[in-house]
Amino acid sequence: MKTSRRNFLKMASAGALLPCASLLPSLLHAQSMPLITDRYFVFAYFSGGWDSLLGLDPRDPAIFTPGMVASTGIQPGYATVRGLEPENYLVPTSVDGMTFGPFIGNLATEHADKLAVIRGMTMEAVAHQVARRHVLTGIRPAGTAVRGSSVATLLAYLLGEDEPIPNLVAGLASFNIGHPLWASGLPASGIQDLYQALSPPEVALLDGQRDALEEFFAKQEERIHTNLQSNIYGNRRIARSLIEQELAVHFNVDSEEGEMPALHAHFGDGDGNVSDGGYMAMMAAQALTKGISRCVTIKVSDGLDTHQGSSWQSDHGPFLREGFDSISSLASYLEQTPFFGDASDNWLNHTTIMCFSEFGRGAELNSSGGRDHNLINSMLMLGGGIKGGQVIGGTTDVGMQAKGIDLTTGAITEGGEMVGNNHIARTLLHSIGVEEDVGDFRVPPLLALLDGDSR
Repeated sequence: MKTSRRNFLKMASAGALLPCASLLPSLLHAQSMPLITDRYFVFAYFSGGWDSLLGLDPRDPAIFTPGMVASTGIQPGYATVRGLEPENYLVPTSVDGMTFGPFIGNLATEHADKLAVIRGMTMEAVAHQVARRHVLTGIRPAGTAVRGSSVATLLAYLLGEDEPIPNLVAGLASFNIGHPLWASGLPASGIQDLYQALSPPEVALLDGQRDALEEFFAKQEERIHTNLQSNIYGNRRIARSLIEQELAVHFNVDSEEGEMPALHAHFGDGDGNVSDGGYMAMMAAQALTKGISRCVTIKVSDGLDTHQGSSWQSDHGPFLREGFDSISSLASYLEQTPFFGDASDNWLNHTTIMCFSEFGRGAELNSSGGRDHNLINSMLMLGGGIKGGQVIGGTTDVGMQAKGIDLTTGAITEGGEMVGNNHIARTLLHSIGVEEDVGDFRVPPLLALLDGDSR
């Protein structure tokens, strides 16, 4: 695979790369801080706009009562959620100041000391497509048109040249502006789709047929004169190389041999049933620990766009918990897996996991008993490079508005900076040693998020 990538880089240098990409190597060469090359990334998407009151930023319903809504502007609404008992409204943890809502799942009990929660983030859009692209790229789109590559693409370009699939993306879009084709996200709808894509065709070509086909494509490539044609033939070359490496075996969820039964047991519910989010987490675990991918973007939760009271009361919480439980299983698996065979180290130490949704939901229930879109959001991170066991920032007790913070300490500060998607994107690049603002995010990194080695 390395050879085909380098061949494509040669083609791209003829004009497929935009100036912003060609500046990256010189900017990185000029910095004093070396790249941290043993870092991997998982971007876990909760689709639809999550309710922070049910997860990352709860409120005590004994204080924020229905009778106080007019003055607080906050309505937890826990008593209206179907099947939710009062003793489960709030989930305390071993970390001081870190309390979660009722649907945080196993993360609270299994990984609280590793979690960094960022509360009171300010989004810039509440339209799903625009807001989602804003999080993925760290730069607000112009309308729906992205103005930068996905952060995963940047990280894959900087670190992932030696992986067969540097940038794996399942369940959402990926963007590449000005970087070589191999750094683009390889799309898959899920683990079974990926298995099919990496498997050889059921009907094999005879040697003579294959030779004739290769001769045809070789002649066609000689006529390449556009970037689009270069991309098409580059994609074909990459796809063929992936199949020849026999990577599909790691994603065959129907296999009853090898490690697959143990994976089903770990990512399942104890009875062998694996949720959609669990399969996404399993795919990420395999792609990372088998040395296949540097960055994996997955959709671990769906159906969160619950404006109607009936869907919010019955669906939002369980869907949210499915996503958090999937991340908990992924973190546990990575923590239990030696890093490239080193029993003294583990994969979680080297994998940064970012959990996000495109925006939050309102602090008050709407007229139907559901929640509408809201610009104030939260985010959850853990793993390699992240300083765990902390809550950064916060929201007010009137309307859950954002508060400015000190980017170095994470403490709420008068006149502090409002944290947005661009801060997180800049921080991820900084965490691997990129000091220059190569993504044009135009804000400083959120250093409070990082452990000492990544600051």
